Amino acid sequence: MFYCLRYLMPDEHPVFFFPRVLPLNYRVAVLERLNERLNDRLVVCSGRPPGGSSLESIIGEEEYAYRQVELPNYWLNGETVHAQPFGRAFRCHGTPSVVMIEESPRTLTQPFLLAYAKWKGAGRVLWGHFSSNNRPFRPNQHWQDRYRLWTAHRAEACVCYTDAMAELLRPHLPKERLFVARNTLDTDTLFALYDSLNAEGRVAVRRRLNLPPNAPVLTFIGRLIPEKGTDVLLNVFDRLRAERPMTLQVIGDGPARQEMERRVAHDGINDVRFLGAIREWDESAPYLYASDVMLQPGYLGLSVNHAFSFGVPVVSQAAPASGERYHSPEAHFVEHGKNGMLAKHGSLDSLTYAVRRVLTEQDRFSEHARRYARNHLTIGRMVDGLEASVRRAERC
Repeated sequence: MFYCLRYLMPDEHPVFFFPRVLPLNYRVAVLERLNERLNDRLVVCSGRPPGGSSLESIIGEEEYAYRQVELPNYWLNGETVHAQPFGRAFRCHGTPSVVMIEESPRTLTQPFLLAYAKWKGAGRVLWGHFSSNNRPFRPNQHWQDRYRLWTAHRAEACVCYTDAMAELLRPHLPKERLFVARNTLDTDTLFALYDSLNAEGRVAVRRRLNLPPNAPVLTFIGRLIPEKGTDVLLNVFDRLRAERPMTLQVIGDGPARQEMERRVAHDGINDVRFLGAIREWDESAPYLYASDVMLQPGYLGLSVNHAFSFGVPVVSQAAPASGERYHSPEAHFVEHGKNGMLAKHGSLDSLTYAVRRVLTEQDRFSEHARRYARNHLTIGRMVDGLEASVRRAERC
């Protein structure tokens, strides 16, 4: 059953946002803040993830200040492409001043929505990756990149997750159309949790978590799947613990967990703690605060922001020399040798050295990580970029 919530008055000039699925938990705070900036005009128009998707567990279901319209989603071709009829949003709330669309070449209805919005006289904003995470951006070689540029040219504003992506688009789009909203989490909440734990003190926090007061603590956070480097994680930890006592905390769940637990038991890899999925930030916060290093051998995402918010440096692998992108955009936030380390791809020696290096200069790395989060990754900075793009689209 699809429905509209909270009709706006006809003169309120709503701003529609079309993500593919209902806002994920980590995105809700951003949309709430954007709605405040837009004087309660935001209407989120979205549908459900495909059946059985892991996204079901992290979508927000509560009532929010922004309006919502639930749309039908059709997942096709083994759920690799998607169609989302959008007419209900316009029937519920009339003509918007702007439509903001999650940029994705997999959404078959995206070009039709762009055309319909233009016909209705609404400004258009595309917000997203604008490139594949699995290969370099090469519009002269790949049809999908050309298609993404084709749709980008049909928007009055394009919002990128990182400055690096905006630079890739700069030769192809007028600079006044490009905006950056660094992808982030609800940093207001995370910083408040850090400040509270810092008042308690690191020794006290470790004591109540039954962690050793002085030995290094490494933490992995994410879904336990091979793509996250779960095998490499245990290989690196096994090497390091042979040199000095330390603890590995594994926060997350997934298909690889059983094999990881079997290997830990079989190989006698002591001091590995499987904590399971911890969805509430106030519950995971003490474990992050007590950590010395966030070790993520596989692809990086918003775990970078999560770690930096608690002053925890990140160690991972750099992208392969072949030019494959490998990581999500948030990997650009890791400044090698400052707030983390990006080891040579595929080199266990390099990854092990990277962890050693951070542990040797942990205070310096930690301070850089904390400062980077507070200077560059705040929720306010992200909303600034989104609001600026909407204001431009409204003017055009």
